[in-house]
Amino acid sequence: MRAITRSVLVIVIAVLYLPVSVIALIVYPFLDEEDR
Repeated sequence: MRAITRSVLVIVIAVLYLPVSVIALIVYPFLDEEDR
């Protein structure tokens, strides 16, 4: 049971983390340009 719950936790974290990383990659260059 523990192995299943751990894998589910990893999947949930990955699903939550992927959109955040994609948004960061898209937004970061714009923020960098504004600084200059």
